[in-house]
Amino acid sequence: MRGDVFAGTATAATMTDAAPTEGLQALVAHDPSFDEEALLEQVQRGFFVVQEAWTERKPDLSRRVMADGLWQQHRVQIEGYLNSHKRNVLEDLAVGDLRIVAAHSDTTYDTIVVRVWASCADYDVDDESGKVIRGNRRVGEWQEDWTFQRSSKATTKAAGGTLSSKCPNCGAPLDLDLEGVCKYCKAPVMSGDYDWVLARISQVDY
Repeated sequence: MRGDVFAGTATAATMTDAAPTEGLQALVAHDPSFDEEALLEQVQRGFFVVQEAWTERKPDLSRRVMADGLWQQHRVQIEGYLNSHKRNVLEDLAVGDLRIVAAHSDTTYDTIVVRVWASCADYDVDDESGKVIRGNRRVGEWQEDWTFQRSSKATTKAAGGTLSSKCPNCGAPLDLDLEGVCKYCKAPVMSGDYDWVLARISQVDY
């Protein structure tokens, strides 16, 4: 999913410079079970889910990762590719590193910004001819900041949450409708009230 900034919430956009050490300390103060390494592993899995949804033009695949507003933007972008009869291919996609570069916790939200160092070939293919119509097959490196948010009342669940394909409310295998509602307990789990959701994606200039 290259070349676009998905804005997410207004608060997500303001947190890119929040000091990670202080923010994580504040987060752990109300959620002692929070595990930074476990979160990064889950983010990496979510990263590949989102990229698969993008390249395969199947937005329903990424519903379990993205917050409501961001997913709607994502879906509209994919529909644009479908209507134009083209596909954005991210070939040989690999993640070199992930790191928390900003974090913040207040009475409303917990926010974490994860920087992703990745590489791939990035090009568009015409559906009918199969020809490359933008980009090329040379692999290049790039960086993105992925901002995750949740309610400050939410805590880490021992059984896992949305990024582990579990409903953070009832613990069932994560099975959502397109509104982000759990089909078992009917909780709106992608609202951010229950667990981390991806709220913003932005390109990093370097």
